[in-house]
Amino acid sequence: MRTILYSTLVRLWGNETPHDKLVPSGSLAQNGTGTLEAFDDAALEYLVSLGVTHLWPIGIIRHATQTPLHSWADCPDQNPDIVKGQAGSPYAITDYYDIHPTIVRNPKKRRETFRSFVARCHRHGVKVVIDFVPNHVSRQYDGTHTPEGVASLGAKDDTSKAFDSGNNFYYLPGEELQLPHGSSSYREYPARVTGNDCWSAAPSANDWYETVKLNYGVEYRPDGSRVAHFDPIPATWYQMRDILCYWAGEGVDGFRCDMVEMVPVAFWHWVIPQVKKLYDVTFIAEIYRIDNYHLYLVEGGFDLLYDKSGLYDTLYQVITKERSVSAIEECLLANKEKYAPSQLLYFLENHDEVRLASPYFAQTAQRGVTAMTLLALATSSPLLLYGGQEYGEQGVECEGYSGYDGRTTIFDYWSIPSLVARDFSNPIFQSYLRLMKWAQHPVVLRGAFHSIQEQARAWGGFNAERTYGYLRLLAPEEQQAGETIGIAVLSNFTADRQCYPLFLPNSEEQGELQRLLHVTLHTPDAAPRELLYAFQPWAPLIIELAPYSVQLVELR
Repeated sequence: MRTILYSTLVRLWGNETPHDKLVPSGSLAQNGTGTLEAFDDAALEYLVSLGVTHLWPIGIIRHATQTPLHSWADCPDQNPDIVKGQAGSPYAITDYYDIHPTIVRNPKKRRETFRSFVARCHRHGVKVVIDFVPNHVSRQYDGTHTPEGVASLGAKDDTSKAFDSGNNFYYLPGEELQLPHGSSSYREYPARVTGNDCWSAAPSANDWYETVKLNYGVEYRPDGSRVAHFDPIPATWYQMRDILCYWAGEGVDGFRCDMVEMVPVAFWHWVIPQVKKLYDVTFIAEIYRIDNYHLYLVEGGFDLLYDKSGLYDTLYQVITKERSVSAIEECLLANKEKYAPSQLLYFLENHDEVRLASPYFAQTAQRGVTAMTLLALATSSPLLLYGGQEYGEQGVECEGYSGYDGRTTIFDYWSIPSLVARDFSNPIFQSYLRLMKWAQHPVVLRGAFHSIQEQARAWGGFNAERTYGYLRLLAPEEQQAGETIGIAVLSNFTADRQCYPLFLPNSEEQGELQRLLHVTLHTPDAAPRELLYAFQPWAPLIIELAPYSVQLVELR
């Protein structure tokens, strides 16, 4: 079965505060929050109906927040000057061994609630993936719930040294931290290096100033060189291994590892086999440099990589008219040559990127469906959906710390109305429902990818720079009479109606192929239309495509 990963912030999922009552930069008391309990049986059945096999709930591990916690959650408060937004970033971890108190109804029983959540997911056949943030932590990491006998991060550091392989953090001796917006109450001396490799005691507002970088035994020297001190194994390696094993022991099925390229690949090569020896877990890498893909798969040992710099960037540039549709096929074929389908995670939305239907990307939900269909059916690779994508959320609100940027905030208490209502009659949702069923179809899982664009271009009659098609086809020995043997995916990225000439592959590509086929045309806003057609090299089937639309042509 194909992996379909669904990602959403816990605080956004199930927050039922009426949208017109939400206050920009509102507190927890004002705006409310979603909780793990909101992933109830009905919610999980909903996800399963979308074909979801893995759930990635963001914000599980306790992180920095401006919400006071000490009086009701057995953990220290955070200084608001080093927290972005009222809710705070889920990637500014304050205790790797704790559940975030605001995402459960009873903070005193948050561990039990998390375990119940995992067990409920497993009962529905859904695996749980959580974030592992290895590169940085909150400036006020407290580690209150670190197991007895285990050193909390920074507890044994020699702060007089800029670097020591036994330290968890990097220091700037003799310098005091200067926050970009100033602070009358937070003092850090000596200053520690900021999470995004900012080696200044005065990070800017655009730096990850709320975080500090972890030390994996790499010495950063003034001349720009880096020296590895991996023998003996640095203290941080052992501590991070133990954190991974703790969560795997809590029933977690996988880790989405944040910013893996900022951590030495040698650490991943060392830690992943150790964890996998004890637990059956999947490691997913957030990675951005395409020339590092092979390194982190082979030497790093990751199971799955984000394909941000490949197909995501390519489709983004095609949709925003920066590149021709020919770039899509170039990228698809390059990935096919280099990687197994199971190694790349494809997506058009995640919490870091602009929303697919936003004015900064596809502009409308329907155009987003066109792009996602093209992506989802091109390979059998795992797919990522981001909460609200299935309803065409646009991210066009100013929620507070997160302004009008085409993203759904990860810093504020907010809600996504469509996720609360879950209107199954919504046409965009219906399109996604159909698409996710096609994504598990045998033709998509086992069929070969066939290029049909050049033959169509030679025939002409359509905008070949903005209209693109491909064919997925079972091998002749797998084809059975009356069964679906292939689908063509045809997409129109223009504002005009296009007429795409659909050819079948020639005999050199496919062998003997019956040319008389039942054809079913699947259009998002119309009932399927059937016909019988005799395909010939001189007689393509002309498919009419509405503006900014996608059409599936099923062949039997």
